[in-house]
Amino acid sequence: MQKNLTSAITTARWAASNGLRAVDYLRVSTEEQVKGYGIAYTGKRTKKHIANKQWDHVGTYADEGYSGSLEAHERPDLNRLMQDARQVPRPFDVVCVPEERAIGRAGRAFWPWVWELEDLGVFVAIVKGDYDNTTAEGRSRMRKAADRAEDERETIRERTQGGIQEKAEEGGYIGGKVPFGYRVIDKGIKGESRLGIDDCANCQPGCTLKHEADFLRVGRAYFVELRDWSEVAMRCNSDGYRKRNGEPWGYHSARQQILSDIILEARQVFRGSRYVQRDSDGNPVYGEAVVIKLDPIFTPEEVAELRQANKKPPRKSPTSRTYTLSGRIVSPCGKRYVGGGKGRREKQYRCQGRIAAYPGAPTCDCGYLRAEPIEAEAWRKVKKLLGNLDQLRAMADDWVGVRSGSRINFTERIAELDKQIAAQKKAVNVTISMTAKQIATEDEDLSEEEAERRVAEVVAPLQQELSKLQKDRSDIISWQEESDAAGDRITQLVNLAEMANRRLHNMPLEKQYELMAMIESEVTIIGETPQGRKGQPCALAAWFSERELEIPLLSDVAWQKVAPLVDWQSRNLDPRTVLTGILYKVRTDTPWKNIPSMFGSPATLQTYWTRWRRSGFWERAMEALADENSTPLPTPSPPTIKLRCLIEPEALLESEGRSGESAARDSPAGHRPCPRRSRSGWCPTPRCWRS
Repeated sequence: MQKNLTSAITTARWAASNGLRAVDYLRVSTEEQVKGYGIAYTGKRTKKHIANKQWDHVGTYADEGYSGSLEAHERPDLNRLMQDARQVPRPFDVVCVPEERAIGRAGRAFWPWVWELEDLGVFVAIVKGDYDNTTAEGRSRMRKAADRAEDERETIRERTQGGIQEKAEEGGYIGGKVPFGYRVIDKGIKGESRLGIDDCANCQPGCTLKHEADFLRVGRAYFVELRDWSEVAMRCNSDGYRKRNGEPWGYHSARQQILSDIILEARQVFRGSRYVQRDSDGNPVYGEAVVIKLDPIFTPEEVAELRQANKKPPRKSPTSRTYTLSGRIVSPCGKRYVGGGKGRREKQYRCQGRIAAYPGAPTCDCGYLRAEPIEAEAWRKVKKLLGNLDQLRAMADDWVGVRSGSRINFTERIAELDKQIAAQKKAVNVTISMTAKQIATEDEDLSEEEAERRVAEVVAPLQQELSKLQKDRSDIISWQEESDAAGDRITQLVNLAEMANRRLHNMPLEKQYELMAMIESEVTIIGETPQGRKGQPCALAAWFSERELEIPLLSDVAWQKVAPLVDWQSRNLDPRTVLTGILYKVRTDTPWKNIPSMFGSPATLQTYWTRWRRSGFWERAMEALADENSTPLPTPSPPTIKLRCLIEPEALLESEGRSGESAARDSPAGHRPCPRRSRSGWCPTPRCWRS
């Protein structure tokens, strides 16, 4: 009702033509500027029209060099006009434009802001034809003019595209971004401009600049030698080479430019990208794809050498992902969780009970588990246990008390038994000798076999006593070894704690998996489980996490810092709305598909994020917002788990020793491996090096 009342009042004032406040909106495209139709020319017409209508001219909004296909929020002054129109009280009643195409040449660029002005009680007056949209006749005439403007836009587009097609077929420069490594030769000379190599040969005599082609050649040579793109970027930066925007080279940017198809194949394909508008058959709408040959920067031999150096080893199968707790997490159904999820999906565990043991067998409904939180919590507990010296000492003391009991002087006990065994052996020998003599003198006719039987019977009790003494000695020796082992247990556990503090903090996942298997770990989740989800890991969250940055809040002041940096935007969304939506996504850990529609479609937001990241805008924007208020990256609370494991220090230290063997081969100069080697080939103590 309020809107209708406002329109009625404004219409009445319009009819009286008294007291109306008017502003003029002026827009000329780059093409119109070339023809001489500038802002000053069109502004004279609108001001004269406002004066003839006896309106009060209260301001001018002008967008010079902006296409009529851009929407209101994509034209700075038109965007400012709309913001002013939304104020209360309203600063003007009429927007005067020289002709319909100043409003826009596409329906989406024409009507939305005109309709919004109508709803706000602001009307649009057209100088050419002297009409407005306060009446049904005027609105009908404006619709027909909008259709003509869009048809005219299509005609201009076809004519322009045809000229570009002809120039591309002749091998000339067709405009747009110049490929890295090249420059425009004879720029500004009609029909003569073309792409040439950006090096000293196409520069002024005596040039000492570091050209783009020079970087490509030097970078290629470095990579063939080093096979490491990070090292290539570092050396090129040291040599003084910089990117086109003046920033240092990085791993990805150096690799991308040197391995570019344009550089390697010395050609540019016009209308060959996926962004070209195509018909239903997939063919370009405004002409055929054209291959434009360029002067080669690399020789064929250099290209072949570069391709050979960049060959990658065969990719591992998707199962090559390391799941440190595979088969060690107890599921609610009693089965075990194993590593699941392939390709680029997030690491997660699935229950073995989900797979039927045979056709028709029952399966469980245990959900997937996110791997990272569980693995991180289990590994934290292992590091805490193995790295806690006091706790390990307490374990060792308990073990010593149980295994060794009272302190026994094993040496004296063994010595005493040795005497008893020696005396018993002597008694056996004496008994055998005396019995043999007695049989020989008393029973001469006794057979040899019968004589041996009688001797064995006489010495049997003595032999049994000897065997018992020998067994006692063997037992005591075993007890002594166990007691000695109990005494070494503390030393081993101390060494284990030192090893944990030295090795476990940066241990790769493959080694974590081996250690978890060695200690026979078993994990039980208590309470809420970290449920896995489908889809790829969030690259946006990873960007903040890798740089340890918080998520900035986009206030009005913050946006003023970022707005001048925007280098790409579409025609139907305000870039501030898009940026707010992207930050909302990472701040709330919301999947792209679930982002509220008020920020735009998920596909559009993803496109913005991808393009802004590639262009460098994203990083520049986050640097500009570094001092603004921010919120931390959302991190799920760690799951509550119960970890059971078997600690065998000797086995763990022996594993550490095997790792030390490889370190010995890379020992620092002036050092040699410790000679106190264990059976595994390495010293079990933490002193792995001796000067």
